Amino acid sequence: MLRHFMSPVVTKAVAASVVGCAMLVMSARAQAQDAAPAGALGQGFGTPGQFVISTETAGGPPFAGFSGIHFDKANHGGWLFEIRPAADYFVIPNVTVGAVVGFAIDNAKNKGVEVGGRAGFNFNLNDHIGAWGRVGINYNHVSTTGPSSSFTFLPVSAMIMYHPAPHFFLGLGPYYNVKLSGEANHNYGLATLIGGWF
Repeated sequence: MLRHFMSPVVTKAVAASVVGCAMLVMSARAQAQDAAPAGALGQGFGTPGQFVISTETAGGPPFAGFSGIHFDKANHGGWLFEIRPAADYFVIPNVTVGAVVGFAIDNAKNKGVEVGGRAGFNFNLNDHIGAWGRVGINYNHVSTTGPSSSFTFLPVSAMIMYHPAPHFFLGLGPYYNVKLSGEANHNYGLATLIGGWF
């Protein structure tokens, strides 16, 4: 039988040191955030009561996890239009709840509608850089010239945020749409994000 190599006194001292360092770091971070002006680029992002308006551009098959605001036209071919705005709200510091709606249509009169809800957590690394992770649930309904279909996704994304100016941000990061029901498949890739907050 092996005995623990640290005595109870040493174990308590190490634990107290770890807790003390953690409290010191958290206190210093809180003071730094309090010292930052409310409108200082990304440092203001995450304050309770803020609204965030955004749209994402992501890959994936058309009508299966819409991809922001865009219009595609093939040379001598068809076209596709999609719009997918989202709104989020900081309920407590750095924690968001939000909703997304989407609409898509193409030249063959295929139409798609998407609604979803999500929650997220924001972390500001410095004045310009942060991270915003989100997870939610989305319902899609697609009407085609053939049979209609419906499917549900669990979208997960982790955005690296860049705040080039107050109340404006750009984001880039991976996403994964986990299929919960319906005919569509899982899809994943890299997404971009653009938006603002007030």
